Amino acid sequence: MIKTEKVYGEQNFYDFDFWFDGNSERSDMETRSYNKVDNYDKGYYVYEIYKNIILELNDIPSDGYIVVLGTNRCVSFDLLCNYFGKERCIGYDLFNPTNHSQVIIKDCITLTDLDNIPIAFCHNDVGSFPLTPKLKLHSQDWAAKNVIEGGYFLGLNNKNSQEFNLEKRMNNLNFKNIQFKDIKDRYEISTLKEYLINCHMLSRRRSK
Repeated sequence: MIKTEKVYGEQNFYDFDFWFDGNSERSDMETRSYNKVDNYDKGYYVYEIYKNIILELNDIPSDGYIVVLGTNRCVSFDLLCNYFGKERCIGYDLFNPTNHSQVIIKDCITLTDLDNIPIAFCHNDVGSFPLTPKLKLHSQDWAAKNVIEGGYFLGLNNKNSQEFNLEKRMNNLNFKNIQFKDIKDRYEISTLKEYLINCHMLSRRRSK
């Protein structure tokens, strides 16, 4: 049973102010505590992951889209747009407050086969496992099955707050998991908190 779903109800967190008000509080998906967020600006840890790991990968397929599920104000997303080219990047979010041309306003729980696109890289940053686990898992499954051979998926490993076996989930979809803790010496991520390094992984789609 997903503990937080019973207590909160996922729809209670499909709210603009909750995710976009920099003074609000949201659940930290790894520590299970409530901490103030940094408005998802350049201080957001994802910005550092994109800058120092994703943009340094030299084997992301040249075909396929660069996809971010949960773009917020697009500060981190724009790193990808500027590097890979705007036309190749697609973001999905419930809201698009910056009117970003590459963001599709969509509730990701409604993603179906009709939305399928070839994906070279995807990051599942929509919602959080403590608050919106169904949304998080549905988004992950939709995106993962659309990642092309040699493509990458950035997400959490089994150290996620709900203890979902995401590593097996990705293995079953023909991915090889690469733990951040095993590549931290190859990339400049020393400013990331240790728990963030320990709970993230890259998954790469194997050949069929």
